[in-house]
This record gives sequence, structure tokens and C-alpha cells, in this order.
Amino acid sequence: MVRAAIILLITFLIQHQALANTAITGKITDEAGAPLSAIVDINGLKVTTNLNGVFSAQVTDEHLYRLNIGANGFFSAFHTFSQHELETAQPTANQIPTIALVAKKEDRTLMVFGGDAMMGRRYSKPFPGEPVLIRPDHKSADTKAVLKHMKPYLEIADFASVNLETQVIDEEPEAKAPKSVTFFTPPETIDALAWAGIDYVTLGNNHTYDYLDAGLHSTLDNLKTRDMAFSGAGLTEGEALRSHVEQMNGHRYAYQGYVGWAGSAKPSQVAEGDAKGGPPLGTLDKIVAQVSYDRGQDTWPVVQYHGSLEYGDEPSLDTETRLKAAIDAGAVMALGHHPHVFQGLEVYKNKLIAWSLGNFSFDQYFYTAQKTALLYVWMDGERFHRAEVVPIYLKGYIPTPATGQMRHSILKRISKLSARRGTHLTVSGGHGIVQAGGKPSAFPSTPSMLDYNILQPTGSSNRVVVLTNRQWETSFQGVANLPTNTTFRFGRDLLSRGDFEAYHNFGAPDRSWLDMTPDVGVTDNEAFSGARSLKIVTAAQASSITGMRKFTRAYKPGNPTTVSAMVKSTEPVTLVFLFQKRGTRDGLSTALENNPKVELGRVTKEAGDWRQVAVDFISPRVGARSYRILVQVLNKNDESASTFIDDIALVEWQTPLLDSTTASLETDFSHIQFKR
Repeated sequence: MVRAAIILLITFLIQHQALANTAITGKITDEAGAPLSAIVDINGLKVTTNLNGVFSAQVTDEHLYRLNIGANGFFSAFHTFSQHELETAQPTANQIPTIALVAKKEDRTLMVFGGDAMMGRRYSKPFPGEPVLIRPDHKSADTKAVLKHMKPYLEIADFASVNLETQVIDEEPEAKAPKSVTFFTPPETIDALAWAGIDYVTLGNNHTYDYLDAGLHSTLDNLKTRDMAFSGAGLTEGEALRSHVEQMNGHRYAYQGYVGWAGSAKPSQVAEGDAKGGPPLGTLDKIVAQVSYDRGQDTWPVVQYHGSLEYGDEPSLDTETRLKAAIDAGAVMALGHHPHVFQGLEVYKNKLIAWSLGNFSFDQYFYTAQKTALLYVWMDGERFHRAEVVPIYLKGYIPTPATGQMRHSILKRISKLSARRGTHLTVSGGHGIVQAGGKPSAFPSTPSMLDYNILQPTGSSNRVVVLTNRQWETSFQGVANLPTNTTFRFGRDLLSRGDFEAYHNFGAPDRSWLDMTPDVGVTDNEAFSGARSLKIVTAAQASSITGMRKFTRAYKPGNPTTVSAMVKSTEPVTLVFLFQKRGTRDGLSTALENNPKVELGRVTKEAGDWRQVAVDFISPRVGARSYRILVQVLNKNDESASTFIDDIALVEWQTPLLDSTTASLETDFSHIQFKR
């Protein structure tokens, strides 16, 4: 018995040791780079930093590592990393970029801002074959489940806000505004927002009056009954203009909300005097007047404004004019909504402007609209101290921490757009930061989660190579040593999810790929990189099809583009790359089912190990609202074939072809749009 027990114990210890086989290291500092004594919780395993602020933890292999960092006298921090991105980290594997904590001060306040939020429409009535996220008899639990991954990131704030872009109604009323798109969201959503850590919602947007007075009354009543703070709408224009005042750390902040246009339909979507309710129309004069009034009440105005164009990179000039006028009039911060994508940050006259906060919880299927972020802002009274961008992936309409490719894509976009306005992001762990003044922070930021570029050497079989900037710097220094007549170009991946590493993460359904048939799915048993790939099983003398489930919306018309993938197959197969567009006036379902699929090219893949395949095309110049790429696998064998696809990229090229001579002139890449 004793011998058997010893054998069992040894077996357990061996198995336990075999599981705990990843050593994760990192460093915790203050904002000036000084080491901190901190406790780092990694998936429940707590370790303490040494005198140099360095921690090291031997952890069980997981697809995800969640870090909860705390130090006396500092704000807590949460960061999430995937195993794949840590394994491939540069310059040292499993090394997390330095994480800087922000010191607590008597008058320092942490505010967190999220973008557009709703939980209606496809949350309860999704596309055919997709899971229902909010069930009729489980609204309370299901709405909280949508936000559970954001809860740790929101709870640390002194004050957290989102743009509630919907009316709150239990059942859809018959009467609605004469517009093509209207939203309503169940009242349980308000409880879920509060549970997750949201303290306030702005209603200044173009969906606050979707179901007219009945919907507006229901929304306001539900917010008041559930004790959720709000502003940006009312039953009269006077009520709609009234700010919500919140006192924090001895200071009073006045939160304002506006919509930028009245709409062409009648009745309009904005409040009108004492006769009609809705959100306030945010004209320049009204914004400046309300900011000036709030300053006169010994409060510091925070302006949230709904305007600009959907899916754009930059704010409209009208939006820019109004928000900068708000700062000039005394607002301490200004934040935009409506484009459904995160735009750049700007430090204007030492005040922070976020031109668009993107989505927070939304049911848009466009690939670009799923890349978003939370924005942390530390204020010292009325003075802006620091902002931190937390990348978020709206995975199947569920907000989740972005990791790997998705994190890189989000941070690179925000970094590039902010740099255009003289505001520069650096890195703290997996987040991007902006210091007061818009200048880079003092603490080291390498290896950098911002550095991620795509290089195509055109002289090597159309090969697409993904490189971090650190690797590229080495290659660039040696560019003169490239073989004669070698040319290359830089691009960005429009998908940022083709490695499938995040596919099963967080229990959130991934709605990116056609995988709703028994012969197509993501496997953990085979991969070119990381641990996962897309597996297609094709019967003998048959074909299978997979690819993008929906259309990509944001792209450059008439632009050189490449679809690239790594492929492995058990039998010889032919891969046919297909292009399908959605016309400017096509309905989604009609386009998906009926629009022609045009062949871009085909590649024969012999049986055997991984090989890269790529097909070039020009994105549609006119007549297209969006497009998608499909892959058909043709199996002419007498045996079924298993085909594995990994590292799919839809690369939109940002530069013309370069050689060592032209490339050597580009010593500063900031003005070339190859960064993402």
C-alpha cells in the first residue's frame, strides 16, 4: 500500500511538473521607470516582484494569461496575454513588456470610457445558425454574461461611462421613427452595465429617439428606477442640455452629451424647446454655452459628442471644430462617438480629445467595427495626467480583451492616427499609453506591442512575411545586402484574426469564419504557428468551401491586395480563391446568398507539410459597399482529404514596390501607412 501510494504521488508530481512548464517574466515600475514592490496574480498564482521590480512565475500552460497587478499606493492594473504572443515575444520569449502603474494622489481620479453600447437586435435574434446571446427567459443572466470579461477592467475606475446608443424598452412599440435602423434593448441591460462597473451613460446620440416619446419615456424611467446616472437626453431641450454632476476626490465634474445632427426625417431626432424631447443638438454655440455655464457652477465639463462619419479614420471637420471649441471654452476633456471604430487621440492645449471611442457592446458584423478599446483617463483635478488604451475585441458581439494579432492591429491603428496629430503612444504591458503633453513616457517600452508590420519580398514566390518592427529594423539596416533586383512593399492585414489563436477564447462565439458545417471547424491538433488552425474535411471527388462569414467594410478602393495563407493537406487538393462583393444598395442576406463569386485564382497543393499560397487582386474601385474572400477546396482523389489553413491574411498594400535604393530614403516610417 505504501509503495503504491508513493508511486501515485511521484506520478502526480511528474504530471504536475509537466503541466507547469512556462516561465513568464516581466517588470513592474512606476511612471518614471522606478521599480515597484508589487503582487502579480497570473491566473490565480500570486508572485511578488524583487527589488528590481522583476517577477517570474512558473505557470501551467494555458491559452490565456490574465494578470492582476497591485501595489500599495497605486491604481491596480489588468492585462491579458495569449500563450502564442508570449511564446513569440521579441527579444525574449515569455517576457511581458514593462508595466507601469499610476500612483494614487489625493486629487487624482481614474475615469474609464467605453464606446457605443446596446444589447438588442442580433443579441436576441442572430443570423441563422448563430447562437442566441440573450434568451427571452434569461435576460438578467445573459446580459451580465455579455459583459463579464470587461468587469475586472471597469471596476478599478472611480467613474466609468459608455454611450448607450439605444432606447431601453421591454417590448418593441409599434410606432417608431421614420428611419431605416432602430434599436431597443431590454431593461436588464442597465442592471448588467451597473454590475460590470458602469456608473453613467450618455444618451446624446442618433438612436435615443428611435421609438419616439414612448421609447424615450421608457428609457428615462428605467435609468432612474435603476439608479443609473445619465445625461444627454430629456423630455424637453432644457432637460436634455442639463449635465450630470459627479463629485470625486473633492472635485465636481459635469458630464455633457450631444448629438451632432437633427436628421432629415420628421419628427426630428433631437429635443426642441419645451415641445419635444430627445438628445440635445450639439451646435457649436450650444456646446460652448453649456460648457461656460458649467464652469460658472464650479464644475469641470467633460463633453461627449456623437458625430463624424461611420467607419472613418478621422473626425469630420465639423466634429473637430466643435470639440476643440469645447476645450477652448473650458471643457477638461472631449470624447466622440458614432464612427463605430476607434479613431486617434489628441492632446490639444494640454487637454485630451478622443475622436471616436468605437464600440463597447454592439452587434455589428463588420470586421473593422469589432476592433475597439477602453480608454482609461487619469485626471488631477482639471489637469489631464495620463491616458491608457486597453485593446478590446468584440468577439461575436461580446467585448473581450484583445490579444495577439488583434491587439497589434488595434494599437497600431490608434498609434498611427494619434501620431498624425502629434500625440504619441508608447506601451505599458499590453496597453498603449499617452502622457500629458502627448510625448512618449519615460519608462522603457520594449519589446513593443505596437510594432507590427507586414513585408512582401516580391522576388520570392509572392511570399508574405509578418515581422515585428524590431525584426524589421535589423533587416532594414541590411537592406543594401539584399539580392539584386529584389523588391518589397509594406502592408496591413484587414482581418487580424487569421491565426485562429483567439477562436475558442473566453467562451465567446467567433463569427468571423464559415464554420457552421460538420466538415469545417477550428482544431487544436494542428497548426503552422501557435496551437490552432482551420480544418476542412472534403469527401472524395467533392468540394468544400470556407472563408469570411461576412463582408469587410473598411478598405481602400482600387488598391493592390493579397490574400495569403499557410496550407497543409493529407491529399493533393486545389484551392480556388473567390471574391464576392456587396453592392452599394444590396441587402446583406441577398448579397451573401445571390451575388456572384468571382474566381481570383487557384493554387494546387500537393499532399504534405505546410506551404504558403497567395493570390493578388485589386480591391473594387466603384459600386461596392464591401467584399469578402472565400476559399473552395477541390478534392479529386478517391480518399477524403483534410486541409488545414493557418495564418490567413487579407493584406492591403500601403506602399508601392521598394528596392534598397528607394527604401534607404525612408528613414522615418511614420508617414508611410504600412503600420497597423
